[in-house]
Amino acid sequence: MLSTAQLCNYSNEGYVFVPELLPLAEISAVMTQLPELCTLERPEVIFEKDSQTVRSLMNIHTYSKAADKLIRNQSIIDPVKQILDSDVYVFQCILNLKRAFAGDIWQWHQDYSTYLIDDGMPANRLVNVLIFMNEVNEFNGPLMLVPGSHRGEAIMNNVDDTTTPYPIRALNNRQVASAIEVNGVVAPKGPAGSVIFANANIIHGSASNMSPWDRALISLTLNSVENKHRGSVRPDWVVMNNFSPV
Repeated sequence: MLSTAQLCNYSNEGYVFVPELLPLAEISAVMTQLPELCTLERPEVIFEKDSQTVRSLMNIHTYSKAADKLIRNQSIIDPVKQILDSDVYVFQCILNLKRAFAGDIWQWHQDYSTYLIDDGMPANRLVNVLIFMNEVNEFNGPLMLVPGSHRGEAIMNNVDDTTTPYPIRALNNRQVASAIEVNGVVAPKGPAGSVIFANANIIHGSASNMSPWDRALISLTLNSVENKHRGSVRPDWVVMNNFSPV
């Protein structure tokens, strides 16, 4: 569970970083399966623009028992239920593989704008749980967040489907610069098993990985069972429609 100070930080800054929260054995169990999972011929396997480097494994928990076990660890489920004061279900679970030398950017964006526009999400009662699957350092494309940018309405930009193979409602440079001028920017770093709990409306993104070190991260989005999405235009392999509490 999160402390009072951590809950306050989440409320004020839009995120809280907890180093070394999850056991390395559960992390390793998933990472050991990666070579096999990346060879699967299914729509959930997303490639970089080179059509060779795997960028993401969508909803990996549906075809990896090790990943399913990891995302059900009470060390992450309980804090999210604490934040939302509700039971939760898995809305989406993506393993993003920012491969050494080949991992491309994730444009600056807010997740909630997509959930609202494209997935019929009633309200921002979600938490993004970002799990470090290996060490994140300043060189391998760490996730950057703009503290405090979760406050206010979601920015309704159009979908950018040309910068990378994954369509995203990216923010423009002016919007990002304005937010960072007011709030600054952070990039939590730490060993595998560390976790960021983030508000779905916080502005975030990451640069390309020019280092010799992979940077894998699970982006698990948990939604309140009282806030079920309706009428998503995205396919089932992108957005889960199983509302069973975890």
